[in-house]
Amino acid sequence: MEDVTFGGFPNETACGLCTDFWATGARLRKSDAEAREKASNNVEDVTFGGFPNETACGLCADFWATGARLRKSDAEAREKSQSPHPKHNGGTAMKRLRGLIVILSAIAAMFITTGLVRAANDDANVNFNVQAQIPDNQIDKKQSYFDLKMNPGQTQTVSTIVQNTSDKDMRIKNEIHTAHTNENGQIEYVTESKKQDSSLKVPLKKITQLHEAKVITVPANSKKTVSATIRVPDNAKTGVILGAWYFERIDAKQKDRKTGVTVHNKYSYAVAMKLTVNHEVSAALKLNDVKPGLRNYKKGVFANLQNTAAVIIPNLTVQGKIYPQGSDKVVKQAKLQQMIMAPNSNFDFPILFGGEELKPGKYTLKMTAKNENDTWHFKRHFTIRASDANRINDKSLDKAKPRHPGWYMVEGAGAVIILGAIIGGATWWFRRRR
Repeated sequence: MEDVTFGGFPNETACGLCTDFWATGARLRKSDAEAREKASNNVEDVTFGGFPNETACGLCADFWATGARLRKSDAEAREKSQSPHPKHNGGTAMKRLRGLIVILSAIAAMFITTGLVRAANDDANVNFNVQAQIPDNQIDKKQSYFDLKMNPGQTQTVSTIVQNTSDKDMRIKNEIHTAHTNENGQIEYVTESKKQDSSLKVPLKKITQLHEAKVITVPANSKKTVSATIRVPDNAKTGVILGAWYFERIDAKQKDRKTGVTVHNKYSYAVAMKLTVNHEVSAALKLNDVKPGLRNYKKGVFANLQNTAAVIIPNLTVQGKIYPQGSDKVVKQAKLQQMIMAPNSNFDFPILFGGEELKPGKYTLKMTAKNENDTWHFKRHFTIRASDANRINDKSLDKAKPRHPGWYMVEGAGAVIILGAIIGGATWWFRRRR
């Protein structure tokens, strides 16, 4: 069965058990009469696709055992279906239904796994990689990115090796990015901030000069060394300057054979560049504006947190609570964990309202931010004006209150039961016809 494909994906890698599942299906179709004769064997004698010593998960074992029981008791089930005792009929129907649900679950699990394997294989199509050439002033030599000890006024040239593993020449864009904190409270290296933070005086992009062109060409199955020069200003303050050397394929496009549509894929690498001038400094967190607004058409109140120090703030947990001014009743609250802020950067901490509308009035925000080393407490009064509340409520898409997650589970279970009942009924009808 070397030509068997899994889920429509040829050359897919699968375990021996899944492979034989498909092969067994082919053999049953090819020799139906012989398969029916073998179906009378006991469940204990069932082998997994011809591999008696095969180790299978409980789901697969139940799948095969259920199939054997159904084949073994086919005649018995038909006889009971004509019994005048409803109790026996109901038991047989429920057994069939449970068996069909198990079979459907096993098949669904197999296709999900196949999809994951295919997704993983797609990642292998990048066909290029980047390796930093670690210099002597690397602080942590175990790291594969640049972690350099620098001094004010120091100049240094660094380099990376770009490898093209494909059979065609490849055009790659390379540029220097200054790190910032994105809206999820994570350090962003791939895209640059639209607006530079007010506390950032020495961005990495401004002090790093590329030697090569912005777009380089790497010949097929070869490597190319690219270099850049870092010039730390004489008046640079003590602390961390953070960013990345960003590489992106600009010729990665494929044409869908079925639709004829050209798809542009984005394959990129970001090699972090951390420059520590003199030594690291203590963290400093500041609360700026607090105001209502929208994020991805979801309404809420957004509190701008700013890291004013030249240091990374890791493992940050932030909790914010909104109260009517002069009251201790919580209107809305939010908590985010495991955030990490870039040096000299800021982001808007969101307290989303979901299906509830913003109401005009005067409010108080109480916020706590902490990690292993520091804790900050903030308190800020703010006002939601009627005009802003109306505008934001009208534009938001989360007007309806979110449904309880339990409803999705109930609906999903109901869909599986209905599908199983339909297939079970169809199976019973065809067996009666035979």
